[in-house]
Amino acid sequence: MDEENEVIKESNTNTEKKLNICALLSFIFSLVGLFVFGFPLGIAAIILGIIGIVKSNKEKQNFKWMAIVGLVLGSIDIIAILLSVVALYSIIA
Repeated sequence: MDEENEVIKESNTNTEKKLNICALLSFIFSLVGLFVFGFPLGIAAIILGIIGIVKSNKEKQNFKWMAIVGLVLGSIDIIAILLSVVALYSIIA
């Protein structure tokens, strides 16, 4: 009976971690947003990054760093777009 319990405990500790899809999408959207469609992809990256950080669980999911990087780069996307709009407006006006 003890041997069966040990086997069950070992099998439970060796479970594979799942990929955090929100973190991955946040990372991808933020990278693509640096080059094209910065504002909408930046907003999507921020939202998905927050969801990815909240849903991340050390025991069950990997790649929390992608959510953090996606959140930071998504913020940079939006700030860059806003600064370019302000600069363009000041040149035109």
